[in-house]
Amino acid sequence: MQYAQNEKATTLMLRIKLDRGWARFAAIYGKNGRVKPGLVIIDGKEVQFLKVAYEIRYYVGGKPKYLPAGRSSSDAEDLRKRFAAQLTARAIANAAGLKVEVEPSRKTIKQARIDYIKSRVDLGPDQLRRYEYVMDLFDKACPNVYVDEITKVHLLTFIKRLADLPVLQALRRKPSTRRHAAQRRKRYPVQLGTLSPRSVFDYFIVLLKFLKDIGVDPKIFPVPPKFEEPVITVYSPEQIKFAFSLLKGSLRIALSLMLKLGLRRQEVAFACFSDINVSKRTFLVRGKPEWGFRVKNWVQREVPIPDDFFDELILWKADHPGQVLIVPNSNGNPDTRLLKSLKRFVYLHGLRCGQCGHCRLGNPDCEEWELHRFRRTYATALVRHVDLRTAQKYLGHKRITSTERYLLAASAEDGQQAVSAIDFTKPFYGGPNAPKNGAGSSKETSMELTADLSQPEVGLGHPEEPMADSLQKGSEEIE
Repeated sequence: MQYAQNEKATTLMLRIKLDRGWARFAAIYGKNGRVKPGLVIIDGKEVQFLKVAYEIRYYVGGKPKYLPAGRSSSDAEDLRKRFAAQLTARAIANAAGLKVEVEPSRKTIKQARIDYIKSRVDLGPDQLRRYEYVMDLFDKACPNVYVDEITKVHLLTFIKRLADLPVLQALRRKPSTRRHAAQRRKRYPVQLGTLSPRSVFDYFIVLLKFLKDIGVDPKIFPVPPKFEEPVITVYSPEQIKFAFSLLKGSLRIALSLMLKLGLRRQEVAFACFSDINVSKRTFLVRGKPEWGFRVKNWVQREVPIPDDFFDELILWKADHPGQVLIVPNSNGNPDTRLLKSLKRFVYLHGLRCGQCGHCRLGNPDCEEWELHRFRRTYATALVRHVDLRTAQKYLGHKRITSTERYLLAASAEDGQQAVSAIDFTKPFYGGPNAPKNGAGSSKETSMELTADLSQPEVGLGHPEEPMADSLQKGSEEIE
């Protein structure tokens, strides 16, 4: 009978770390019946603590149990009252032989993360690892926080932690010839760095998407951190001509698939000879369930193959009979180390720029050479020869705004001669020296601009889509 009575009793406790270790103390209530935050009695004296964790003590079979209640005194007291009511209702129902439906308990970020990862069956392995990494960083920045306790302060704390997150950068003098060099990487000197502003932005957007999906109110979301939008970089014709004069074998075919078909790194690694349509001279980008690979955005696409590269692919297929993948590794599996192969090729042939951060630090992995730049070079050339909707289809972009990024104006190098012809000592608008009816006439120019804006762009077929907001932009992977 005493056990039954005790199992209805609940007490709000404060868990505090003292010099001698962790200890629990009963909460103190004021005259208004509210809990005094962080205040406990130790040796007959009231002591105030800033960092405390609230728990609810209850009894099961005469033994005390503790239920976490967060760090807010008012929320913890509300939870204690609800929990006490549930215990009382359960005891009465058990005595009457009835069943009580209990409200699910509150979830911490760690518990919500586990449930969320299990529910996102649409994410690939790389995306899952990224989500888990970002959620783990948030859990470390704001430990023991319940989902309903998340505030704007927690998100700002996470941004600060991301900006200060240490990152080790390798300072190797030359590429390792060992097959398992990663196991001994600690032998090489490293320097301490931090995440780039773009990485901080991307990680923060991933967290916002996760919080929004688990039911956190978006009104508490702060403005995402700023970063400089870099200029889209492509390879120059000289770089492409010189590099491909030295390339041979599977690396040449892999980089050609990126440069002349615009394939992504994973799409190249899982490309098969069966994807080539010989009669139509096209390449089908599709998922490979047998390899656990799916295409981005879950949409297949068919890309035309240039004539010169088509002949090269046919010869490559004839030289490798019975091979399924176009560029497999030595074991016949998808080659996921294409970037390392490119970096090693650049180093061995003396193609390093000598100006990037890695080159200045002695790291052989030159930042000037990267796989995705071949796809960017393809996209930049493609939008100048076909309409935007066709380019969007070939590139596999979900939004046309992603394709519009490659529709750049004339570069600074291209416009250098045009700018040099301007006489800045003459009036620009009006005046005796201003052009009257020539190409530089302001009236004629404004009329031309009005005429251009009044007519839709040829080949689009749809009005221009609005730019995506920060959340949509950040959640979108690099395309």
